[in-house]
Amino acid sequence: MQDDLDFNGLALIAGGHTAFQLFWAGIQLGVFGLLSKSPGLSKAEIGKELGLAQQPTRILMTGLTALKLVIKDGDAFRNAAIVEQIFVPGKPEDMSDVMGWQYHIVYPAEMDFVESLRQNTNVGLRHFPGTEDNLYQRLAHDPRLEKVFQDAMSALSRANNQLLPQKWDLSKVHHLVDAGGGNATNAINLARANPHLRVTVFDAPTVCALAEKNIAQAGLSDRVKTHPGNFFVDPFPSDADCILFCHMLTIWSAEKDTALLRRVYEALPPGGTVAIFNMMGWDDETGPMTAALGSPYFLAIATGQGMMYTWREYESFLAAAGFKQTQRTELPRDHGVLVGVK
Repeated sequence: MQDDLDFNGLALIAGGHTAFQLFWAGIQLGVFGLLSKSPGLSKAEIGKELGLAQQPTRILMTGLTALKLVIKDGDAFRNAAIVEQIFVPGKPEDMSDVMGWQYHIVYPAEMDFVESLRQNTNVGLRHFPGTEDNLYQRLAHDPRLEKVFQDAMSALSRANNQLLPQKWDLSKVHHLVDAGGGNATNAINLARANPHLRVTVFDAPTVCALAEKNIAQAGLSDRVKTHPGNFFVDPFPSDADCILFCHMLTIWSAEKDTALLRRVYEALPPGGTVAIFNMMGWDDETGPMTAALGSPYFLAIATGQGMMYTWREYESFLAAAGFKQTQRTELPRDHGVLVGVK
């Protein structure tokens, strides 16, 4: 393994904004969908299909090739394997909407990252209308951006949560609460995989409205419900024996996470469980890359408090909240589920 940074790696970091714009162009212009349908097209054929002139096509395809997002064999282009898997529209693991979140929300506001470091707060929040101190409440003022965000979280869930029902035994759980469950993507997947299970999405009223539409469309309104409110102050749904946080505890400080988990502990019956599902930082704080690149968003934009915590830190939060038993389950793409038992 090479530890030192080489010139190409440095160039990619220095031009990271341009690399993303090339990637985003590939998504927005339909390059990856086109090459999935018709692999082996030439540059001229791609330009004709996309309605682009010769030079813009050349700039785009040279960039995508250099970034290894597409592979060039002679004059023919095809998608890289990972692009074919997770950035082709219509495929189950398509994460294109996650890049929409990056484009519309993360990129504009992370211009304030340096000042956020200096002030230890989310200076980038100034780019969004409202007076609330966090992104999630401010998004309620802009339905378009709120949909961008929820679509991204749904895509992230679809792509990364497929193994969760397989790796996490819910056979003894009767009522699971998905705290911050968004548009119900997780709740629907878990309910489908566990026919005995009731699931409640506990989220803000505007988000629950989106969830209810998806639940009805999935035909699961009898087993999947919503519970509008704020889980920091409002009671958890009654008779829940498992409370799940998916990509949630990265948002707040260690102190706030611990206080929230104490509320969960008090709400659960003896033997009840809490599960933390997230990208997990390594205990030695050297990675993975997803944690390193994900943490600035929480400081500069989301709340000014959170980050991608390590496995060991989450275990310490659970212990401080009263949970005496924990179990780690590592999953692909730097994800994992950590279960605590009351």
